[in-house]
Amino acid sequence: MVLRAIDSIRDSVINASSAVSTTTLPPLDIPMTSMKPPSIIPTVELVLGTITYLVIIAMTVVGNTLVVVAVFSYRPLKKVQNYFLVSLAASDLAVAIFVMPLHVVTFLAGGKWLLGVTVCQFFTTADILLCTSSILNLCAIALDRYWAIHNPINYAQKRTTKFVCIVIVIVWILSMLISVPPIIGWNNWQENMMEDSCGLSTEKAFVVFSAAGSFFLPLLVMVVVYVKIFISARQRIRTNRGRSALMRIQNAEGDDDYRKMSIKRASVESARTSSRTDGGSLPKDETTKHMKYHNNGSCKVKVKDVKEDEGNPNPTAVLRKREKISVAKEKRAAKTIAVIIFVFSFCWLPFFVAYVIRPFCETCKLHAKVEQAFTWLGYINSSLNPFLYGILNLEFRRAFKKILCPKAVLEQRRRRMSAQP
Repeated sequence: MVLRAIDSIRDSVINASSAVSTTTLPPLDIPMTSMKPPSIIPTVELVLGTITYLVIIAMTVVGNTLVVVAVFSYRPLKKVQNYFLVSLAASDLAVAIFVMPLHVVTFLAGGKWLLGVTVCQFFTTADILLCTSSILNLCAIALDRYWAIHNPINYAQKRTTKFVCIVIVIVWILSMLISVPPIIGWNNWQENMMEDSCGLSTEKAFVVFSAAGSFFLPLLVMVVVYVKIFISARQRIRTNRGRSALMRIQNAEGDDDYRKMSIKRASVESARTSSRTDGGSLPKDETTKHMKYHNNGSCKVKVKDVKEDEGNPNPTAVLRKREKISVAKEKRAAKTIAVIIFVFSFCWLPFFVAYVIRPFCETCKLHAKVEQAFTWLGYINSSLNPFLYGILNLEFRRAFKKILCPKAVLEQRRRRMSAQP
């Protein structure tokens, strides 16, 4: 009985295995896309983007640190008006230290915010505060230059350390008034959305208020002020040119009168000498000496006249030369002002235009990379400010050279000392 049971179990197992072997399984539907090798483009973008952002941060830190060190260590730059540049450098340094690195962390995390809601709120507030203070400091620098050119005597007495510090404090207070409202309730933030992404408030009224106070009004002030600076500088250049040319003409007229008097005196002396010799004939040798004497005297007078003409050129030539110099100065001033306004507008205008349009146009959406590019383009302005306002100034160039290349400066000074007799 036991053997029969074992045989029946064996036969059932064999039949089951044969049935399984005769059934056909459906083919596996494996998509071909999964078989492609992973792309290296995202990795390259990540590496290049990180390097670019780190370079911008380094340029901002180094440039603005040089400005601060130069103002407080280089004697010709220890002027009250340069405190505005120190305030500008402080705000740009703070942007590079507290704002830019968090953007880099978010970029490395694939656009996700990893630090929570509270940190996001303080981060956006600090972002608005520091960028606004940087822009308003540029506006204060423009006003300081305008007052110094438009009313130099009175403003020189008014521009004291106390006055400059008060203006700087006003700049920072205005920046705080523009940046603080979102953190005290004027926002449309949602905590569930801020856990993964961190952005500025898109509340319409606040967007208009902050954009106008942070960029559009300062831009209008800068354009108007720098245009007036150019007009005042051009008028001053032309006035000084006219005064200088008038003085040269008067000096030339005086020299002409002096030459005429010298020639007249020489002719009178010649007539007196000839009248004295009419009474008795001179020997041949004496006559020759006498003629040589007068010839030499006349040659000396002519050489003197030539030298004086070289020292006092034609008034028309003086006017033309002064005209060329004044035109060159006007072109240089115009280029400087154009560069300042162009760089400021180029860096910040795209960001603020997108910032204002986005709340009022729900269907208008920027690509994340474009939006990120606009943000960093504004930050680039903080890295360009020390070079734009420093390198255009001769004293700052000398200070930077002294700080960065002290050995070269000492060697140049030794050569000058050795070249002196």
